[in-house]
Amino acid sequence: MDEASNYNRIEEVKKFDESKLGVKGLSDSGITSIPKIFIHPPETLSDLKQSPDQSISIPLIDLSLINSPTHRPKLIDQVKSAAKTFGFFQVINHGVPESTLNDTVSSIKAFHEQPHEVKSEYYKREEGRKGVTFTSNFDLYKTKAASWVDSLQVWFGPEEVRARDEDIPVICRKSVVEWGVRATEVAEKVMELLSEGLGLESGKFKELGFLEKKSSLWHCYPYCPQPDLTVGILPHTDPAGLTVLLQNEVGGLQIKHGDVWIDVKHVPGALTINVGDFLQIISNGEYNSVQHRVLANSSKEPRISIAMFFGVNGYDGYYGPLKELLSPEKPAVYRNFTFQEFEENFFSKGIDSKSLIHKIKI
Repeated sequence: MDEASNYNRIEEVKKFDESKLGVKGLSDSGITSIPKIFIHPPETLSDLKQSPDQSISIPLIDLSLINSPTHRPKLIDQVKSAAKTFGFFQVINHGVPESTLNDTVSSIKAFHEQPHEVKSEYYKREEGRKGVTFTSNFDLYKTKAASWVDSLQVWFGPEEVRARDEDIPVICRKSVVEWGVRATEVAEKVMELLSEGLGLESGKFKELGFLEKKSSLWHCYPYCPQPDLTVGILPHTDPAGLTVLLQNEVGGLQIKHGDVWIDVKHVPGALTINVGDFLQIISNGEYNSVQHRVLANSSKEPRISIAMFFGVNGYDGYYGPLKELLSPEKPAVYRNFTFQEFEENFFSKGIDSKSLIHKIKI
């Protein structure tokens, strides 16, 4: 009987999950080939072999003069153009000291480098919608092939799901709490510029509750011995309104721009901002949520990235393009939807591209 006929994917996935090792534990064990559950199909791997277009880079925007009456209109135009054309951009002079960014990356790296016996205390196989959760592949049982990443998730709001400080791992607690405050400050500044870019009041997105629901994923992409057979994270779009991302110097993040993939390179002191599906919908397509992915890490140094997601805290009504943006000349391009529909679309499947936007497009 050959190896293929002996292979039971569900059993292998369960075995990996119950070990609580994560991919960092596998990497640290010195394996030279990855388990079969991480090997992706040829159609996924062939797309990964495309070389990124090195002639294109996402916009880098300097926020140092954000409060200057003469310079702010220029910043609004830059942010609006970047959010429409790329869906991603980087900001510098955003108000968070570079030392704080470096300490944040170091602390989460320290968490992931602890023995798995220590980390396993936080390992949970849940949907991850409250408190603190550590796991490898939130969609492990829903996806066809696992990805080479471990993640610590911390919820910052709303209050009923917010992680208590004492539940956050001690080794990174101080940095996690401070990141929650700092990332929110940056998000509010950027949301004001995006709102003004649509001709709305600067506080419109905050008024709509875009800062109420927020969670952070603290990813570790350790060394992978066969990076050409797997991925760090599959191509997907973020479902929320806005994402603020901090990453270390180890590359891997790429975004889809037209028909090509381009690298999102590490810029010291910079934070990366990207538009989520929810913002694309309520802006009636003025801003674009684009596919992005992370390649498996071939470097001995782990890739660390910290993403903070901002969205609305759902209610029983309907969401859709903002009425202020609609006119006979610019009718709605998306139908209204319920928050329950939004949540079910995201949590009922593995990571993928923006199927909700495709579903509700008129």
